[in-house]
Amino acid sequence: MKLHIITALYRFEYLEDIYNSIYMDSDIVWHISKSNKREDLTNDFIKTDKRIRLYNVDCEDTDTTSKRNVVLETINDGYFCFLDDDTIFHENMYIKYRECLEHNFIGMLVGEQTKRNGGLRLNANHPKYGRIDTGNVISHHSSLTECGWPKTHIKGVNQKDFLFWESVYNYYGKKCALWNQPISYYNKLRG
Repeated sequence: MKLHIITALYRFEYLEDIYNSIYMDSDIVWHISKSNKREDLTNDFIKTDKRIRLYNVDCEDTDTTSKRNVVLETINDGYFCFLDDDTIFHENMYIKYRECLEHNFIGMLVGEQTKRNGGLRLNANHPKYGRIDTGNVISHHSSLTECGWPKTHIKGVNQKDFLFWESVYNYYGKKCALWNQPISYYNKLRG
């Protein structure tokens, strides 16, 4: 089983910092998708780390929907989470993934999200009842048989976050575990 980390890449300048924050364990796969209209990635770790899967997607650079869905369509085992391209990996994400794996948890887990200064940004909450962000959810892969990133034109990516996770929540018959600890930072690398 694997933890699939998905990054829809737009900001290339943070890539090395993000990479350095991800655990080196072999049960992690980091999926990076970028527009084929952008330059090739030249980071050494892209070429040498076998845990990295790179997708050059035929889409506009701002099209996070296509970038995310091309990865989601390839995942058929383990658990997945999203890691924005300005956010470092939080060690609690890996800890909770291991717990989900140990207990064979089939559903989604929502944790807290903190700000850069350590303050709380989002509580752990059910998608039906509160705001959540892609960065504070881990889900079992089975939801991906029916749930893809929303293709509807909605103002703001946060609304798409909500719609996607609400559909995952409903897919699991509302099976959602809450954990009142942070599992992601919000915009940790942005100045």
